[in-house]
Amino acid sequence: MTIGDRLELAVLTVSGFLLGILTAAFLLIRIGAWPFPVTALIAGVANVLILRLAESYTKSAWQYAPLIAWTFVTAMAMLPVFGNGSLIGDWRLLLLLACGLAVPAFYASTSRVRNLSQS
Repeated sequence: MTIGDRLELAVLTVSGFLLGILTAAFLLIRIGAWPFPVTALIAGVANVLILRLAESYTKSAWQYAPLIAWTFVTAMAMLPVFGNGSLIGDWRLLLLLACGLAVPAFYASTSRVRNLSQS
């Protein structure tokens, strides 16, 4: 891995961190009286795209660094803020975690199987 690849991976990790902030911040969007957690779907698609880009730079475990950064930010949204309770404390956070982690995990597992079957 060259220095340029490491720099690109660092940029992707920062983008995963920022994606975590944005998806957690806009998770509570409502349309009228109905909750509309569209950021859960955006997180799933964006994490797959970031994972594909990171996979093009390295085949090591470092390709999962942007996903780990996103998971860290999302997990921090579950913790109590100043002892008052969690930032987001309902089913939408679980949906965000499920979409943001399950979709990239499915992509990573199928890409590994695809790589094994090609060799």
